[in-house]
Amino acid sequence: MTALVVIRFVAIFLTGLLAGIHFGDRMGASFARPKLSPSGFVTFQQEQIAHFARMMPALSVVAILSSVTWLVLIWSQLGTAAVVFLALGTLAFIVVAILTRSVNVPINKQVMTWSAASPPSDVMEIWARWERVHTIRTVLAVLGFACELIALGLSKNGPAA
Repeated sequence: MTALVVIRFVAIFLTGLLAGIHFGDRMGASFARPKLSPSGFVTFQQEQIAHFARMMPALSVVAILSSVTWLVLIWSQLGTAAVVFLALGTLAFIVVAILTRSVNVPINKQVMTWSAASPPSDVMEIWARWERVHTIRTVLAVLGFACELIALGLSKNGPAA
């Protein structure tokens, strides 16, 4: 098994997990959150944020680094559709990370300071920005994953090259 095969597997596996996490939350919890009471919302989000804050940074960094490494390993094929799709997919995940760090994480940190017993009166207005950016992140993550899958399929000698 070559380094390229291992790196491609790691990149596809981890970007798939990231896209799935974003898509699953967007298509599930995003619809449930507005139906929760303000106290229930804060309790739910604090629990979810506590778990995701431990896992998501490492998952995102390794997914992006493995995608960048894959791109470097096939850079000699510059100009091919495989490189273009991989570059687009990698860029999508970099933008997801930037949006997460600049918008979603600060809002998450704010939520972690709230008391579930007495949440702010404008809790859902504050959260609305998080949801808007989360929708953008979800679209980018799903498209980025699709681009990486296309790059895999277009790679020289097929997926095992």
